[in-house]
Formats: sequence, structure tokens, C-alpha cells
Amino acid sequence: MNYKYLHEETIDIILSKGDIVIDVLGGNIGILIKHHHRVDHDIWRDDLYIWEVLWINNPVSEYYAESPAPNLIEEEGLKLSIVVGIYRWHSIAGKTYEVP
Repeated sequence: MNYKYLHEETIDIILSKGDIVIDVLGGNIGILIKHHHRVDHDIWRDDLYIWEVLWINNPVSEYYAESPAPNLIEEEGLKLSIVVGIYRWHSIAGKTYEVP
């Protein structure tokens, strides 16, 4: 998989408030609850979209032995994580993404 392919795969993933993400490695189940737009002008002009995630369970597992699942996830990183299979995604609109 190259970056162009991965980016093209993320185009059809439209995240929405209320979507469910499942951390395949840690078993955590989260709900996307808030979408933040952050612009940082300090060094570079960063135009980021960040999702706030409410984890409805946080099972103790070897994967997250010392740190919980992240509460804030950058949108493009989340989409790429869905494409490569780290997270499973279930949209409130009924869409999902199946790893090829």
C-alpha cells in the first residue's frame, strides 16, 4: 500500500458525530462526540480537525496496560487507522469500511 492509495481510500470515510469506532487491538469501543477545528499559526499554518472520543468501555488489556485509549484523535489519522484496520468504523448513517 502506498500513500496515494491510502489517501484515496479515506475519501469515502465521512465521520459524523455519533459514529462508533472500535479499537481492534485494545478492544475499546468509542463514540465520536465532538468535532474540533483547530488552526495553529505559531510556526506553520496547521489546519487540523480533531475528534473527541467518548470511550464507553476501557478494558484492561496488555495493549493499554499503562495508558487509556486517546480521547482526542486527529481526523486524517483516524481515517488512515480505519483504512489499515486499527479501528473498525460504524457510521450513524449505516456505512462501514471493510479492510480489503
